[in-house]
This record gives sequence, structure tokens and C-alpha cells, in this order.
Amino acid sequence: MKKGREDVKIKWMVQGLACSSVLFCSTIAAAADTLLAQVPLQLTAEQTVTAELWGDRLPNGYANDLLIMIKDKDKKLLTAHAPSIKGGYNCQLQPIKLWAGKSARQQLLVSAAQGDWHAPSEYRVLSFANKKNVREVFGAAESMGLVTQAFAKDGKMHLTLIDGNKSVLTPAAGSEVADGKLEYGGLHSLVAHDVDNDGADELLGCQQLVQKKQPLADVGAIWKQDKKTKEWKQFALTIMTLAPTPKDNTVNDGKDFAAGTILVRKMVVPGGEATFPVFAGKDVELQNKMNKLLQDECKDYLEHFYKGEADMAFKVMRADEQILSLQLISGKNSFIHHQLNVNPKTAEKIRLDEVLNVKDKDLLPLINLLNTNKKVVYKDRLPDEWYIEGDNLFLMQRIDGVDQVSGFALGNLHKFLLKKELLNSKKLTDQSV
Repeated sequence: MKKGREDVKIKWMVQGLACSSVLFCSTIAAAADTLLAQVPLQLTAEQTVTAELWGDRLPNGYANDLLIMIKDKDKKLLTAHAPSIKGGYNCQLQPIKLWAGKSARQQLLVSAAQGDWHAPSEYRVLSFANKKNVREVFGAAESMGLVTQAFAKDGKMHLTLIDGNKSVLTPAAGSEVADGKLEYGGLHSLVAHDVDNDGADELLGCQQLVQKKQPLADVGAIWKQDKKTKEWKQFALTIMTLAPTPKDNTVNDGKDFAAGTILVRKMVVPGGEATFPVFAGKDVELQNKMNKLLQDECKDYLEHFYKGEADMAFKVMRADEQILSLQLISGKNSFIHHQLNVNPKTAEKIRLDEVLNVKDKDLLPLINLLNTNKKVVYKDRLPDEWYIEGDNLFLMQRIDGVDQVSGFALGNLHKFLLKKELLNSKKLTDQSV
């Protein structure tokens, strides 16, 4: 979404508002001509406003000259802030609540990836309690993460953490480290959730140790701000070493595709981990709608994780112009798989009866004839759980506590296929990053 540079500049000069950045307001506004993200924000108990993130998006997707604008219900500009982030990719906004109490006031979590979905992100949390003095209560120092030094020596990983503690780790089975520095960048992920049910969100941060593009460990902690000192404290610090994964194992991988990017959010706590998808796209309305759908679908699985009952993972089965097919995975020793199939142009769920003509009396007999999984018989109807991977349709149902899957080439179901464009897509691996 674009807005004329002169129009934005004039608004600033007419309003005469003071910027919280040292940069001159009209200069910022003149460059920040693309709406990158937009969310509602509870400014006070009586007032809900709109938070907008503007920036100058370059052809490669990188956005700089970032500017947060806060507008009331009449779209009148109330205040603005240039966050201390030079720029980034796949920028996101999220309203959160850091402080418990009677106040309904929310804060704003800003994220900007510093590369593709593999890379760390810059995170900031902004407080608009004083509109004339917008504060970054979670700033650049906190966004750098938990690790202050990391190197390998004699086959061991040596870490120094933000609290001064040092750890010596043996790499996971199959992993090898060469003597020298380990890369750790900043936080890869930051997730807001009220962990202790006190009415205030904690921040679950995750940082990754890497050597020669090989992930070696995840370092996670829960961040909580002290009510009196306003300093951040970390607890439940966890270091989880990572075994190498085959290139064809894409569980918990992000994905670039026509509509945007599936980003990865990860949390690591003692005894558990959860990874879930977030969507970033050029169309802000689509981005919000898709993320609302993803939040709703992931909610129950994340609750099981927060309670220590299960881990969570996900897998992009297929992502192209025709369909976004995701698999959500939950469990510890045994796992439940839930399939989510979405129209990437509208963020609406796709039902199986929109893909296949289930009313055709020949469909079930053919499905049973082609089915090679003898534990499954399709009697009256097809199951609700399904996904598409490449040019194959997979049907899934839970039998005796186990998810049973049967696969069918879409070409063999051509007669019944209502969305024949699904046969014309690229394979998932063709667009992998």
C-alpha cells in the first residue's frame, strides 16, 4: 500500500507534532512511503488506536527509514516514533501487555528480519504512555540476545551469557565444530505470552549458535521486566544442542512464495520447545488476516506447550500461488498432526469438497482402489484432515491413536478435481531458500 510522499509530509507540517527521533519529521515522512504493517493498539482503557509501520521498501524487499505512526479512529495522527532499527525485511507489529494492573494500556512489539527467514531479527518494544516521549522499553541491547561470547575449542562449544555465566557444551551427536568463533547474531525469535498468569506478558526469546551455516544450538530464556527498576531479568535459561538434519527434512523451515514469506517463531524452555509459523506479505490486509488464522489454528497446541504438556512444530507441505498447505505437529512421545490448507490470495481455508467433487459416486470406490494403506478404508466419506505436497493429495485420519496417511497422485483424480490449477504448480523444493 502506497501513500504520496508529499501528502505524508504535509500532514506532518500541519499537525506540527514533535518526533521522538532526532531525525527531522518531514524528512522521515518523505521517505517512509510504504505501509508495512498495521494493528490495533489499546492506548488507554477508553481509547483504541491504530499503529502503522511505514518505511521505504526497496525492490529486494528491504525496508529502511522505518516510522511508527499512531492514529485515532478518525485517522488523525497522535504521535510518531522512528525506532532504532536501521531497517529490515518482513517487518511485523504486535500489540502486547508488559505490565499488570488496572490499566488496559498495551505496548507495541516491532520486528524486522535482518535477512531471509534463517536470519536473526531486530526487536523493539515501544511504550506510548507519554505520546510526547515514546520510549523503547525493550531496545537494541536486549535484542542482541543472551549470548555475549561464543567459540569452539577442542570439539567443545564455549559460551558466555548475558548474566556472566559460562557454559561448556558437547555438540549433539553427528555435529562437529571447528576451533574458532561461533556466530550468534541477535535474537532469532521473540514471543510475548503471560507465562505466570499475572496479567502481564513475558517475552520468550530464542537465539541460535551457528558455524558455517550449520545450526549447533538454540539458547532460550524468558524475559521479564522488574516492576520497580524496569530492568529486564532472564530466567528459565535453556541451551538445547541441535543434531544435523538432512536437507530434505523441512520441518520448522520457513518459506518464500508468491504471496509472501512463512517466518519461524521458536521458543525453548527447560524440557520443551515450540516452533510455529507467522506470515509476512506485501499486502497488509492479507498479512493480518493470514496471521489471525494462523494464531487461531496454533492456539491450542501452544497452550499445551505453555503448560509443559507437549512440544510443537510445523511443516510447509506446499506453498505457491494456488495453495498454502501447512502441517501443525503437537506431542512429546507420540504426535498429533493437523493440516491447514489456505488460499494464499484470500487467507481463507480451503475445504476438501472445494478441491474434489465428493458428490461423484465414483470417487470413493476409486480412492479405495488406489489406496495402498491397508489400515484405512474409506466407507461413507473422506476425512477432514488432508494436505497437498507437490502434485500429490494425502488423506489423514487418526486410527487407534495413530495418524494414518494415504497418498494419491492428483493426476489420477483428474476427473474429480475441481481445482485443476493445482496440477500446474511448482514443487515445494523449487522455491526453497
